[in-house]
Amino acid sequence: MLAGRLKPVIDLLKAEGGKELFKGSLPGAVITAGLSTLTTGNPIAGLAIGAADLGLSFGASRALSGIKPLAGKYIHVARPEQLVGKKGQPLKQIRTAALKPQYEQSIPQTIGQLAGSVAAVTTLEPRFMPQPGSEAQYVTQAQQLGQQEMLNQMYMPYTADGTMYQLQGLPQRVV
Repeated sequence: MLAGRLKPVIDLLKAEGGKELFKGSLPGAVITAGLSTLTTGNPIAGLAIGAADLGLSFGASRALSGIKPLAGKYIHVARPEQLVGKKGQPLKQIRTAALKPQYEQSIPQTIGQLAGSVAAVTTLEPRFMPQPGSEAQYVTQAQQLGQQEMLNQMYMPYTADGTMYQLQGLPQRVV
């Protein structure tokens, strides 16, 4: 059952450049997962954000590979030993079959991967951040401050209304 659901993802990995795009998305997802674990203090949240990053980054770069002007391409790379002949002289021609194909992703695909990383963090991480204190905590704190005010007799005004003078140490007069 799980293999049937993963078949479309596996097909995307097998398609042109899919494996390389997945490998290119993986380091960012690992870094995002680690930093999200540190900032939220929750390893499960870090893994969830890392998995979302991997999915969004790979999905965006893979979606762009279907658009020809925005897609990456395979280039053929020669190893250094293939460039030198038997006598140490440089070769004039190299057989194309001997070259190793390497996928080079395009700049829009790289931007798509970065956008996937940013989107995963900005949308999911706030949901896992520790929330501020509950309403009961604020009520308890207000009660404690009120009790301290009553015990210390701090409920009287500190200044005479309409003046800059403090009442502390001055006798009170009734006018």
